Amino acid sequence: MKWYIKSFLFLLSFCIVSPSFAAGALDHFEVILWKETAKVGEALDITISAVDKNNEIITTYTGDILVFSESDKEAQFPNDLAENSYSFTTSDTGSVKFENAVQFQNAGNQDVYVYDLNDENILGLAEVTITENEAAANLDIEINSPENGITIGKNTIKISGTTQKNYQVRIVVNKGEWIFTTSNGDGVFEKEIENLQQGANSIQAFVLNADDEVVGESEAISIKVDASLPSFKSISITPEGSVQADELITIQVVSSIGLTEVTAIVDDAITVLEEGRDGIYTGKTRAPKKDGRYGVDIIMKDEFAHEVREANAATLIVDGVALNAAATEEKPTVIETINSTETPTELNLTITGIELTELKTKSILTWDAVADASSYNIYKKISENQIELIENVEEARYEIDIIGDEMKYDDFAIKAVWMTASGQTIQWDLSEMTRVQTGPELYIMLALLAFLMTGWVFYLRKNTWNTYS
Repeated sequence: MKWYIKSFLFLLSFCIVSPSFAAGALDHFEVILWKETAKVGEALDITISAVDKNNEIITTYTGDILVFSESDKEAQFPNDLAENSYSFTTSDTGSVKFENAVQFQNAGNQDVYVYDLNDENILGLAEVTITENEAAANLDIEINSPENGITIGKNTIKISGTTQKNYQVRIVVNKGEWIFTTSNGDGVFEKEIENLQQGANSIQAFVLNADDEVVGESEAISIKVDASLPSFKSISITPEGSVQADELITIQVVSSIGLTEVTAIVDDAITVLEEGRDGIYTGKTRAPKKDGRYGVDIIMKDEFAHEVREANAATLIVDGVALNAAATEEKPTVIETINSTETPTELNLTITGIELTELKTKSILTWDAVADASSYNIYKKISENQIELIENVEEARYEIDIIGDEMKYDDFAIKAVWMTASGQTIQWDLSEMTRVQTGPELYIMLALLAFLMTGWVFYLRKNTWNTYS
């Protein structure tokens, strides 16, 4: 072994240049495996420190080391030690720790040696007792996602679960296809499953030991694939990245063409998305008023009442209070014109020519464009004495979705906004309230009633004809 070490050091000395240290400064390496006993294949943490004669860490050490096991030639080391060497950096300050780093493949008393590449007499040693993995005869493993019995509209799905950390996991699909992955340092495993068959699919996960033997199995779950279901393809949120609290955002979802309803749910707030171009559904809403990370769920429905939910399709990050948050929460009982010395006397921002157009799925408010207005505030009446600012628009037009199950009307008002040369916002008087339909059309319910009556008449005629026949 001495010959192996000397040869290795001699060859590396030609290509590795280590900084010089004061004579006697570096005495040995302190090597810690953090456990006295472990199982075959169990991942152990290792800490290596350059110390002096007093076992004080030499924080300026930036030399090169050789790391290997003399007792277990099959011992596995992490990527940083894959070539059995490591170069200390200034940021290491003389001590470095590798987590879940060393895996011994054989039972018995095993060791890890650390040598300085410039001086074979400077070394460190750690020992550990490795036992056969008899305890790993029945390890726990569980599939956490997706839920058993769900139906999806595509032939791919991500499987995730938990078991012992750093173990190989075999996922069996439909009792035939084998897919392999490995649990991480927290015992979590994930794998994308592709090419699921139409109809029912069974999925089960197995945990394997170092000899590829099954030492634990999960319960099998069933997943149904229905390609005729609405299919989620992608989602985008504008603005991108983190947004401010209560900031206006746009959510766009790409899905199947011609869905009857697509909604986005953020922090329990539901936003209806409308189809513009084929398969592209867009809607506007406001970010939550508190900082945090919010999952965005998408629900898609088709004309056959099939419903598909894409949980956590995106993550919305809210970070910071919006500059217009105060204006958004404005609920005044009296609206007054803001006076300014910069406001020209001939300025007129009065809203005129308000018209309401009612369609099947939305109501459209329009008014005469005000030449001096930079934008318009849209207010909604929320009580007898309060109104709420719901959006600021630049065009003399505002669309209101007709949603819900009951006939409903709400009152809306408009205020023109002008900005001075210095950037001060001037708001004009509030327009008169306009009553707008926000619930479903009455004629839809009447049409349904007429359809039922027609069916009943047809049924009576058929029975009468059969009687006299």
